[in-house]
Amino acid sequence: MGTSIGPSAGLSPQYQRLIQRTLRIERQPKLELQNERQQKKNTKSVVSDLDSKLSSLQSQLSTLADSSSSPFDDRNVDAGTEAFSVSADETASTGSHSLTVDRLASEDGRVSKTYNSGGGSLRTFFDSNGQQTFSVGVSSPTDGNPDAREQISVTVDPSGTTNEEILGNIQTAVDDALQTAVDNGTISSDERPNVSVVNPTSDTARLSLRSSQKGYRGRLGFSDSGSGLLSELQVNAGQEANDSQGGYLTKVGTDEGSSKLTSEFTLDGLTLNRNTNEVKDALDGVTINLDEATGTESSFEVTADEEGAQSIVENFVDRVNEVISFLREKTKINPGSGEGGELSDDTTFRRLSRQLRTDATRPVDGQPEGLNTLADIGIEANRDGTLKLTDEDALRTAVRENQGALKDLFAGPDGVATRMKERVDQYADTGGLLDDRQDSIDSSIDRIDDRIDGLDKRLQRREQQLREQYAEVESTIRSIASQQQSISQRLF
Repeated sequence: MGTSIGPSAGLSPQYQRLIQRTLRIERQPKLELQNERQQKKNTKSVVSDLDSKLSSLQSQLSTLADSSSSPFDDRNVDAGTEAFSVSADETASTGSHSLTVDRLASEDGRVSKTYNSGGGSLRTFFDSNGQQTFSVGVSSPTDGNPDAREQISVTVDPSGTTNEEILGNIQTAVDDALQTAVDNGTISSDERPNVSVVNPTSDTARLSLRSSQKGYRGRLGFSDSGSGLLSELQVNAGQEANDSQGGYLTKVGTDEGSSKLTSEFTLDGLTLNRNTNEVKDALDGVTINLDEATGTESSFEVTADEEGAQSIVENFVDRVNEVISFLREKTKINPGSGEGGELSDDTTFRRLSRQLRTDATRPVDGQPEGLNTLADIGIEANRDGTLKLTDEDALRTAVRENQGALKDLFAGPDGVATRMKERVDQYADTGGLLDDRQDSIDSSIDRIDDRIDGLDKRLQRREQQLREQYAEVESTIRSIASQQQSISQRLF
């Protein structure tokens, strides 16, 4: 609420000036309170900035202090071939391996024998045997049973007259049965086989079925109708299809080892087969994606991720330096002028800077000699309290040769990240010291606002009082002047 010190109607300019000067003097306490409020707001803004920087450091420390998933456990893999790609997680052992991709896993494809498109042999079959019901076996793995399968029943009663029309009727019946199985949750949409009618030439037709899943596990299965429709079609024939006869396109076999549907590769001299081209169980922690069956041996090496570890450490150093530099600027006192930063009178924040430096630089209990301080991995403390990575080789050597000790240097019970995080948590957590400080500042600002409102009301009353007093004085003076003029007129 403001205070009006503008011209007072009916008062002479000299009285207006007197009122303005008087109020200007009496407004000094309000100006001081406004200045104090602004200082409080500036301090709150600085505390908010510190909260943001501490939260960023806190996030980085949480990563480094996580003993179950340390960034120093990350792995790097160099394959250098188009035949396969490799990735590795923290459980993978470092070392070199050889790999040859001999065959990629594929889907199971079945085709019927070749029919003359305009012929009527299939019409004769149905006229003789009537409606036919058979089933298609589809792989539908579960977490508990990766070999689980579902039998999808198909009923066919064709209306077509030519072979191609009836093959189309069979296709529709299979499609409808598979879609019903998807709709009722028997199989998932990505487990549904594909069925179509193909025309090798302009006057021939064949029924084609193809699984949507690779490997022996994803193979199709069949249970024929009572009158042997599938045998007539030769879709389920245990033979390799050619231009005229039906059967499989790729040998199904009787297990993963004998099936040509599986991938086949040689890893470190051992021949292995898998149902997919993504192999996760050949080497612990290593995923191999087979891309091209070149038959050529290539090597790959699993190594510690030195570059990634260095990036993590550099980020840690940057976040620590950001907080320490900010605290140094906001808590310093100019020796010449005696003026200080917004937090210079707060011992809590001045102490935090020293504590963070001590937490970062003192030796870690329980660590082997030569790897118990940040200095041992090339991180030195500058004179102003900030940190600097001065020896990248020392850090990379520790990542490569002693990951366990390096991990404990940060994440152990007395690790650098562990104790620094405990320190930062006291300030940055919800309900911590920073929240308390901001709440305290808000309360102070509210009290100052209340006092300013009170002063505004008092100044308004004072202004009205002065107006009334000077108006009375001015009225008295005018009355006396009028009386003097009247007396003068009578005397003269």
